[in-house]
Amino acid sequence: MKTKIFSLLLVLGVLSFAPTSAQKQISAKLDQATVYFNGAALTHTASASLKSGSQEVIIDGLSPDIVLSSLKVKANGVLVSAIEFSKDYITPKEETARIKKLNDSLDYYNDQLTDAMNELAIHTQLLKLVTDGTQSNMNQKEHGVAIADINANMELYKTKATEIQKNIEKVNKKILRLEESVDRLGKQILQDGNASKIRSGILKLAVSVPQNINTVFTVTYITNKAKWVPCYDINIPSMDKPIVLQAKAHVQQTTGLNWDNVKLTLSTAQPNRTAEAPIFKTWFLHFDRQRIIPGVQLRKSAEGYETMASNSLASPAMEGAAVVDGADANVISMNDYVNVNEQDFMVNYDIAVPYDIPGNGKVQLIDLNNYDIKADFKYYCAPKLSDMTYIIATLSDYGKYNLLPGEATVTFNDTYVGKTYIRPNDTESQIALTLTTEPRVTVKREKQRDFCSTKHLGNSTTETRSYLITVRNNLTRSAKLTLKEQYPISNDKDIDVKLLEVKPAATTDKTEIGVLTWELELTAGETQTYVVTYSVKYPKDRMLSW
Repeated sequence: MKTKIFSLLLVLGVLSFAPTSAQKQISAKLDQATVYFNGAALTHTASASLKSGSQEVIIDGLSPDIVLSSLKVKANGVLVSAIEFSKDYITPKEETARIKKLNDSLDYYNDQLTDAMNELAIHTQLLKLVTDGTQSNMNQKEHGVAIADINANMELYKTKATEIQKNIEKVNKKILRLEESVDRLGKQILQDGNASKIRSGILKLAVSVPQNINTVFTVTYITNKAKWVPCYDINIPSMDKPIVLQAKAHVQQTTGLNWDNVKLTLSTAQPNRTAEAPIFKTWFLHFDRQRIIPGVQLRKSAEGYETMASNSLASPAMEGAAVVDGADANVISMNDYVNVNEQDFMVNYDIAVPYDIPGNGKVQLIDLNNYDIKADFKYYCAPKLSDMTYIIATLSDYGKYNLLPGEATVTFNDTYVGKTYIRPNDTESQIALTLTTEPRVTVKREKQRDFCSTKHLGNSTTETRSYLITVRNNLTRSAKLTLKEQYPISNDKDIDVKLLEVKPAATTDKTEIGVLTWELELTAGETQTYVVTYSVKYPKDRMLSW
């Protein structure tokens, strides 16, 4: 009974989508998509010829996933008095030419697979019949069957069974190939197709028309089923030329629609975000929990780490990286087709070239603008943290380029070397990008054991540590280098740290985090050494966590 009721409801549902004599059904065309970091605003248009009077207009072809509060409908010369939105679960969605071809191929291979399975069953049955028949004949020996007849039966079995077994093996290999083809096609269809059962969004409008009219309905709404992510390509022709920064975007959508020939805008606005200004709450101080080892009470000494810059992300070079084709001076640039529209609360990238964005969620890479940016290059090493030397590019006056946070692929003269990350929202006046490593500028940090000691005097223990840092420039040119070293800082009155020796004197000493910085320039083939020595005094019944 429940099945009959459900079937009836389905029929009624289908009938409800079909227009009656008092209804006008039209299909909407997607004209424009403004994509946000999370979501998109879609604009559809649908033309209609309407007679005067009150009537219903049904508009299909919309996304089934919309934010209802954002839905707006307007049409010149028509009064829209009521709007009802629903989802069409019944009408099959029209397949794209690619998906149709894939499905046709899948049907073909499935038919071939069925035939092969039937062929295998026949050969298997034949082998069983031959085996059973031969066995039956062999059993006749007890009833006076001649030896010659038995030998003839055995020879016949050998010939027939061998032939059938070869056919079985051949068909098994064919089945394996067909199953692999079916599996690959199924995965491709799942990836490229829209697996959702929801096919379309539908609007039912109650309208009043003063007189016969040809009009265009404009439907706009927000959907959460789309997004874009900024990314960049950074190419460095040489260290004495500006870097070329190509701004790009990863765009994807699963709105249930294929966006065909759509005017695209990428926006930094956040339409669905509700923000409230933060307010202070009471700030309570408390003691930190101490690490306790059986028999000894420990207090961990403070350790601080300083990064080169909050914008840098170390990325080692890829040895033997492939060479990418160089830029052609005649290549058309997207700069002529992308308009950067900066407003009070957002930046919009209006793209003049229409785009096709499939609804299967696959990422589409879109080029935006090219920028030639002046950069200062230098080398950087912090041997306490890494024995590698990094190349740092510092970008100034980056605000005018409307850069957004995003991952960047780095190439030197069109040779891929690694990735970094751009964080233009940080508070620094410059962006420092870690581009790659330079193995020809070497650094070595080693403990000077002759100058290290542990002494116990009264109730105290004093440990002295000394490090020798050696830097060598193996390049054929001079190299500007930032060298950093660290010494410990105490936040406990029972731990006394003294910086005993820094040779040569550091350019900067950030005592709050214990970081020494030297700004130096090494000529080609030059070697320089640096020494840092410090002591730590603490109660001898305690143990430090170095």
